Amino acid sequence: MPGRDDEVLSEGQGSVRLPRLTAEGRAALGMREDELLGEAPSVRFPSRRLSDMRPPRPSEAPRSADYTENPPSVSPPSVRFRRVSGEAGPGYRLREGACAVALFTEGRWILPASVVRLSPSAVWFSPGDGLIPRLGGRVTAYMLSGKGAVGPVEGVVVSIEPTGPQGSVIVSVQFERVTRDLGRKILGLLQELCVVGQADLARSLSRVREQIDDPGRVRAILRALIHAGSEGLVVGSEVPVKAEKIETREETRVVWKSAQSWGAPPYVIDLGGYNSIHRIHLDKAEFEADGRVTTPMPTRIERVRHRWFRRCKVQRPVTASFKHPIWPEVVVSGRPVLDVSFAGLCFEVDADQDLVFPGLEMPDIEVCVGDDAPLHLHGEVRYVLPARNGGKARCGVKVGPRTTKDEGPWMRLVSQELHEKTLGGSETPESMWSLLQQSGYFNLSGKTPDQFEPLKKTFLEFGARAAAAPRIICQAVWPSERGIEASLSVAKIYGGSWLVHQLAKRPGKAPGVAHVRQILRDIYLRAFEYPQLDPAFTWALAFIDGEVPWSMAHLDFARPYVEQGLAAIRPFRLLELQSAGTSETVSGERFDVGPAAPFETAWLLDELGKTHTAALLDALDLVPERVDLGETARLWKEAGMGRERTFFTARRAGVPVAAAIVETGETGTNLFRLLDCVRLYELGRGGRAAFVPLIEEARQFYRNRGKSSFVYMHEHPDGEHIERCKMLDLGPGNCWAISAQILPEFLEHVYELTAIGRYKPKQGKE
Repeated sequence: MPGRDDEVLSEGQGSVRLPRLTAEGRAALGMREDELLGEAPSVRFPSRRLSDMRPPRPSEAPRSADYTENPPSVSPPSVRFRRVSGEAGPGYRLREGACAVALFTEGRWILPASVVRLSPSAVWFSPGDGLIPRLGGRVTAYMLSGKGAVGPVEGVVVSIEPTGPQGSVIVSVQFERVTRDLGRKILGLLQELCVVGQADLARSLSRVREQIDDPGRVRAILRALIHAGSEGLVVGSEVPVKAEKIETREETRVVWKSAQSWGAPPYVIDLGGYNSIHRIHLDKAEFEADGRVTTPMPTRIERVRHRWFRRCKVQRPVTASFKHPIWPEVVVSGRPVLDVSFAGLCFEVDADQDLVFPGLEMPDIEVCVGDDAPLHLHGEVRYVLPARNGGKARCGVKVGPRTTKDEGPWMRLVSQELHEKTLGGSETPESMWSLLQQSGYFNLSGKTPDQFEPLKKTFLEFGARAAAAPRIICQAVWPSERGIEASLSVAKIYGGSWLVHQLAKRPGKAPGVAHVRQILRDIYLRAFEYPQLDPAFTWALAFIDGEVPWSMAHLDFARPYVEQGLAAIRPFRLLELQSAGTSETVSGERFDVGPAAPFETAWLLDELGKTHTAALLDALDLVPERVDLGETARLWKEAGMGRERTFFTARRAGVPVAAAIVETGETGTNLFRLLDCVRLYELGRGGRAAFVPLIEEARQFYRNRGKSSFVYMHEHPDGEHIERCKMLDLGPGNCWAISAQILPEFLEHVYELTAIGRYKPKQGKE
């Protein structure tokens, strides 16, 4: 996806002074007292490149290693090696002077070099001005720190990477045949360095960071977090806290619940939102005996997002088990899973026994839920957090289903944990029709329920087939004891674009629900997670009513991103036509109308590029490489349904003057027939005079496919052809598209608005 993996964030420069080698260190290395070791003066740290955070596909799962040829307690000769500039990176980053590595290679010592990263499987170091070992050369390494030496470890130099214009390099050595005891010593060294602040997890940098200092926005976010029951931690003391309410007496204050002291001010509190951490800065706090804490209203909040998918705590007992990929005699069983997402999970570990570390690739993780059959994942360890506040150490893993057989069970497990209230379209088509009827959906745009009745049969048939086609059609529903309360549908209608449509809400208050906004929030969060699972997902798309307040929330979010090419808004007027109808003819100029030639289609795309944004054209597949909807049509055909696009051109004396883009979709997908749509554009002077003949050609196209009606998306100020073609005006609308890159931010936007009620939702044609 554009912009996901091409953002380079530099860690800057750091001057490294190597630790002096003591007499004990020399003795551990078997060196003479007079043997000299130099110093490397400085290191230029490498840049870090962010990469796509989508879940890996089953086909990307590494094969299980065969350990039968290796003796117990010895690592296999090779694990898949990753450069130091990976998305999270293996091992730990070490600070200045924390550790050095001494190498013996080809009969001589290489002076100690500063270690940049270290893990039980590899070491990265800067040789400074010293000798550089030969690429592919075998080495014996000793890690040197204030605690002494750890080694010897055999290894191979696998890369020498330049890191700056001044000739600095980072040398990478992959270890071989590391015994379990030696691996434990390396991890022990790293844990000690972490405790004293000399080592950090080599985790990925945050993908999004936003500073919020507008008082209204700060207050709104706090209210949203309080209403959602968000929990957090005091940074540093790691004390659990929960924001309970905002008091507005003499001055506005925030009331917190916390059972422990926070330590000395100032305070920083991390509160979890939908998919972000909200870092709140406070200068003071007042503590009461009952665990009540009051603070002034914060003046700023820092929002940080690391992940593509949101995580949630598991409600059921879920366990993870695995055989260690480096030391197969280490078998880890029944570790409690703490939280999950579609692309990751976090579980408890015994840091001393389980021997996990960032960058460790795990080809087979067995996940069990109660008495259900186990499912299998593959993954990579992203972080290991030490035990704190009496709890266990935790391990975070980026995961994906190991085989296609595991995809369904894994998706169901995560969906059930993420969404307590909503379901993924398991309701019958009859119940969905009933919801649309009761919600008033059939009364929109001046229509009546009787006008939709002819579509009921095809809608029910479509619903039955759609349930078996989750790759292109999904639905989020909010059930209650009185039936379905609300629903929102999504459909993949273009190569990378998912249409969000047919939002419906049953009137009245749902049983056990504090406010309708809760229902709206839940179905939005559920529905948008389906597109996120699609590796090709690039745009979220909607054709929204231009007169509905809730639709304004979509437009308000998108507008700041339009100039960046991350969003698009295009006003139009929606009109309905009957396929069997005819237009008023006017004697005079005649046009030759027929299917567009390839050069005419290219001409149309060129003209659209002058009047439409690149973002909108990409979202609508009006780009040369996808203009025929080939891949989209194939997916719909595999599901037993149709999706098609064709072009017609009107010519005057053989010269194209106007064109029509004519699309069709499976009847029943959208009850306002938004997939059966026509768009008209001029190619030359006087081209609008050809709009009526083009509409007549479109009528014939839809009649041939058994379509009784279709819609026209009118984008022009001239409306003469509308009257002549006898169109029914359904009202103004907006074509709305946002990049998948900012979808998590949009969902945070929805999360915030539905908690504070800034917009009062009404029904709209979405």
